[in-house]
Amino acid sequence: MATQVKMQGAPRAEIGKGATGRLRKTGRTPAIVYGRGIDPTTVHVDALELYHALHTEAGLNVLVRLEVEGEEHLTIVRDIQRHPVRGDVQHVDFQAVDRNQLIPAEIPVHVQNEESPRETGGVVNLILHTVPIHVTPLEVPSEFTLDLDGMTIGDVLRVEDLASQLPEGATFDIEEDRTVVTINAPMAEIVESVSEDEGEGALAEGEEGAGAVGGEDAGDAAEGDADEE
Repeated sequence: MATQVKMQGAPRAEIGKGATGRLRKTGRTPAIVYGRGIDPTTVHVDALELYHALHTEAGLNVLVRLEVEGEEHLTIVRDIQRHPVRGDVQHVDFQAVDRNQLIPAEIPVHVQNEESPRETGGVVNLILHTVPIHVTPLEVPSEFTLDLDGMTIGDVLRVEDLASQLPEGATFDIEEDRTVVTINAPMAEIVESVSEDEGEGALAEGEEGAGAVGGEDAGDAAEGDADEE
């Protein structure tokens, strides 16, 4: 079940750079809400409440029950603008959604038992940090989990290995054969293997070169014998 929080949104009487700056100084964050059941409406929300809402285990997949002028709307965070230096939220878009319709969501991938492949010398390489899916709002999972217990060098886990964790009715928005995690050999071993191959190649070339020189010498000697005759 998706994480839900409640927030109050107050309509903005003024818009523009000056007005939004004054709002931020009072601890409010400018926002806009649009989507199902509401016309695009500029609002402002409490900055501290917004911070806590965005820092639950659901992260940006949190569901916000946003109340505006006495009406509650089930919303998702669709876009966030942050200060380029401080990183605090300057503006946020809330999209009102239907609880029964599929929405896109990026689900973080978490791995556990990483020490298992490392015990055999393997290096864990997490290729996809999030996996996109389509899911109803109330069923958005907070994360996907992959267990690496028993995995060794050369093993691979793909999107299809997460299928059992999909909520009912949800679908992947990515090819299921895409690689999520690989267990690689240490880089030092790869470099050493490549160096050995290059050395063997150079040796083979040297041997061929030596044979070619010998052949030329033999040909010259044969020509000399013929001239003497």
